[in-house]
Amino acid sequence: MTGYESIPSLVIFAVLGWVALNTIFFFSHRWRLFSDITWILLLGLTYGAVSAMPDSNLPDLVLEPHVVLYLFVPLLVFSSTQCICLFHFRHVLLPASLAGSLGILISMLVIATAIHWLLEVPLMPALLFGVIISATDPLAISALFKDNQSVTENQKLLIEGESILNDGFVVTVASILSLVIFSGVEFDLASSSLSLVSHVVGALVVGVVLGRGARWLLTLLHERHYTLTTNITLALAYGSFVLAEELHFSGILAVFAAALAYGYKPYQDDANHLAHQEIWEYLDYVANALLFFLLGSSVFTLLSLEMLSAVNILLSILLLFSARLISLWLILPALRIESEKLSRLDFWLLNFSGARGAVSIALILMLPADFSYKPLFLTMAISMVLFSLIVYPVITKRILAQTNSTKESAS
Repeated sequence: MTGYESIPSLVIFAVLGWVALNTIFFFSHRWRLFSDITWILLLGLTYGAVSAMPDSNLPDLVLEPHVVLYLFVPLLVFSSTQCICLFHFRHVLLPASLAGSLGILISMLVIATAIHWLLEVPLMPALLFGVIISATDPLAISALFKDNQSVTENQKLLIEGESILNDGFVVTVASILSLVIFSGVEFDLASSSLSLVSHVVGALVVGVVLGRGARWLLTLLHERHYTLTTNITLALAYGSFVLAEELHFSGILAVFAAALAYGYKPYQDDANHLAHQEIWEYLDYVANALLFFLLGSSVFTLLSLEMLSAVNILLSILLLFSARLISLWLILPALRIESEKLSRLDFWLLNFSGARGAVSIALILMLPADFSYKPLFLTMAISMVLFSLIVYPVITKRILAQTNSTKESAS
């Protein structure tokens, strides 16, 4: 099939996709069992299962890791972060940073220890998998928070901010461990710690400089039309990510810092600012829908049947829950919002907002093809991602419902 002949097929596929999105949106808001994202994931799984059949003429749709990191991640991180007001985010900055760094290290050690002793995976590859699979994606959960009176603004900021920070931290640590494992560089705690700090600080500096530069440019032009602000913020999101990555810093943290620096003081004009927000909300929705559909459609292609055993699946689910639970429990005394300890609701919401997502899958796919533990890591990661994206929203919904009923009884 030539390129010209494939264009009508792509158009038809896009039209069917938009129709499916509208259908999913309607029924998900009517049934309220899962979020839109979870239904889209299930649709992707269905497509992947059908396309894997021998007589199917459907094309295989598989996640390409660089597309995930360079196309989807900057857009999604910037979209989530620009909604965060820096004035309010400072209240949860410390607990979000602790959970997104120290919490990730504890989770990494728990997972690495388990697969090192139980599955006899060497320590360094075990640590690599431990940190990669600790990256969280709150999208399937955060949709349940909208218009929910039992979830405070600080709770939402903590969950979203911690997820973005831990993604940046995970990518940085995974890069250092990959360098040690696959390049033969001798591990040195002092140099690795210095490299980690430089990755983080460098990313934050790049983001802040570009974010303030974009804001200054708009002021210089004396124009804030939504078309102009959308173009500049898109350039800012992708530009900060690429520049940071080229300088060997964390692209995710650079985008996070750029979005905060750009939007630390939101414009007060109504029409243009509202239009700008609505455009970004639509971009965020479409990007999430496409990403989770691709994630679901890739499952049957990426799974290794040799590694798909009941023991590996059960171990994956146990580690998914226990690693984050243990890490948050250990740092709980230090997690405070405005000098107050996290409530029981805060703790469980933070725990079950830790669904795994496409970033972990993409990082594993980027490992060398001849890496002997790659099939095992992919199979365990896919088990964790699917379980957390399907089951965690249901648990979170029950927690929120119970909290609402408790408040109503008290009143």
